[in-house]
Amino acid sequence: MKNTTRVGLAVLAATLMTTGGAAIAAVAADPVDDGQVGIDVEITPQEGPGDLVLTVTPGRATLTEQGSTGDVRQFTGVLPQVTVTDTRDAEQTADGAQWSVLGSASEFTTADGGVIDAKYLGWSPRLVSGDEDAISVGGDVDGALQGDVGSEQSRGLKDQELLYLSDADALPEGGVSSTATADLTLRVPATVAAGQYSSTITLSLFE
Repeated sequence: MKNTTRVGLAVLAATLMTTGGAAIAAVAADPVDDGQVGIDVEITPQEGPGDLVLTVTPGRATLTEQGSTGDVRQFTGVLPQVTVTDTRDAEQTADGAQWSVLGSASEFTTADGGVIDAKYLGWSPRLVSGDEDAISVGGDVDGALQGDVGSEQSRGLKDQELLYLSDADALPEGGVSSTATADLTLRVPATVAAGQYSSTITLSLFE
């Protein structure tokens, strides 16, 4: 607080001298001395109930054409990172308790009414960070078109697992934060109508 007061007086004095017209104020351009201030903080373990929280990195997944054939057009992209933070202690969780993040995609639509069924979208989850002894990612999910156009399956992203707690006993003390993403693949028939399509992937955390 003393330093703040001293600086304020110096500025005021310089202003008065230069506006009087009869005197010249000499104000030093450089500080007389430099100082460094260290910062310390002690972060103690959280007290009170912990939380189980899902967060998603802001942004959109843009799919670009790659790997198309004469029968199938293929578009790929990457899901924004998804993080689950669990700061609960053993007393707050039931024995054998688990959680999982499921993803479901809506149909792709255009402003003028074009539609691509969500079953054509698949993904391949991968762990970005987290304890691999306790956390796992879901398996690969294929869209309705696998290989030939005729091999359609009613799959796609409908309540598909992205990230889950596979072994609660392996969790480290003090909580854990785990992050996953997924490589997205949209495979549609070559006859699909051209247009700007948009879809939404809803990610839900269940315990």
